[in-house]
Amino acid sequence: MQAQQHTAITNLRRLTALRAIALGGYIAASVLLGDTLSTPALAFVGLGAVTTVISGWRGRRQSLQQLEFFGHLLMDWLWLPPLLAFSGGAANPFVTYLLVPLTIAAATLPRVYSWLMAVLSIAIYTGLMVMFPGAESSAHGAHGGHVNGAATGMDFYRHLLGMWATFVFSALLIAGFVNGMAETLRQRDRHLHQLRQEQARREQILSLGTLAAGTAHELASPLQTIALLVEELQARQENSSALNEDLALLQQQVNLCKEALAQLRERARDPEQSEEVQPISAFIARCLERWQLLRPDARFRLQCDGPADTHACLPLTLEQALINLLNNAADACREPVSIAAHWGARQLEIVVTDRGPGLNPARAGESRGFGIGLILSEAALAQLGGTLTVNDAEPGRGSGTVARIRLPIRLPRNLSAGVLEREGDPL
Repeated sequence: MQAQQHTAITNLRRLTALRAIALGGYIAASVLLGDTLSTPALAFVGLGAVTTVISGWRGRRQSLQQLEFFGHLLMDWLWLPPLLAFSGGAANPFVTYLLVPLTIAAATLPRVYSWLMAVLSIAIYTGLMVMFPGAESSAHGAHGGHVNGAATGMDFYRHLLGMWATFVFSALLIAGFVNGMAETLRQRDRHLHQLRQEQARREQILSLGTLAAGTAHELASPLQTIALLVEELQARQENSSALNEDLALLQQQVNLCKEALAQLRERARDPEQSEEVQPISAFIARCLERWQLLRPDARFRLQCDGPADTHACLPLTLEQALINLLNNAADACREPVSIAAHWGARQLEIVVTDRGPGLNPARAGESRGFGIGLILSEAALAQLGGTLTVNDAEPGRGSGTVARIRLPIRLPRNLSAGVLEREGDPL
């Protein structure tokens, strides 16, 4: 939106310069040809200068809406048609300037503005041809008093009719084809901008992956040292049950860290084994079990809606993405996290809801983390054809966050046909 406003203000500045050039050229041509501008014509030339000053003043700002830019284009109709009417009518060669606002609208604005400008241009030119066809030529044809004068008048009107047909054809061509080509270019620019954003995100993810791999190697030795120290302390403290429980918990957490690092190394060596065929309900239960081992103090409410015997190829990256969302929700609020899972034959949807401060950074403080897990989760799901959306539970009130995972289900080949026959897709 901001880029569109910046483009509109640039186009307004160009329109101002073009209008000033057109008025200056009209005055210079009148002087060089020896035509004396009438008082009404001079008045409308002055009105055109006023509109140029207004557009130039507005162009000094930094943003402009498309509707306002269209209004500045319409300002040409305040002075241009009356000026033509008082200086030669439809026979004035300057009448072709009526196509300039239309061309600008077709090249810079959406289709509706282009067609509206085309209708106005055709209506104005038609009105000029009917009411002000050209005073001198029409008078010459009317008062010739002989056959040659009548023929000259007929030729003049035929010439006007041909100019009108050419103008209408040009206006429709500009409104249709030029606007279509401009829209194609705008779509290409939007696509290129999206590709650049995706490339920047890939580079960010690559750097994070490299950092994660380096961190995994750096953590391996300290974790091994901690594990050895815990075993030694357990051997020394055989009589203290409370201390043994703490050491057992510490040993469990160390084992989880070592398991996570081992999985990271295995996935890096063989990415093709990152998917497992398993029941969806069992996958969700395993994710929650692993999360509870990582966060023993966290609480949750689970609601599942789907056939219990549905099997699917679920990637391990989905497990990590879900755990990242659960950690964010647990960090945001001490209340139980709500988890709702819905699946059918074609799509899996998991919704994680917390009652924290929402997405408002002023209220969230430092409890939302660095956002690295969220970035990686979104990228991983996008690569799998899924989506991750994070929104406020109640926009504007800061009363919680809703994270929604949607992922197409890929069924095993030996189960696809039978499952699709048995199951409907409630999503």
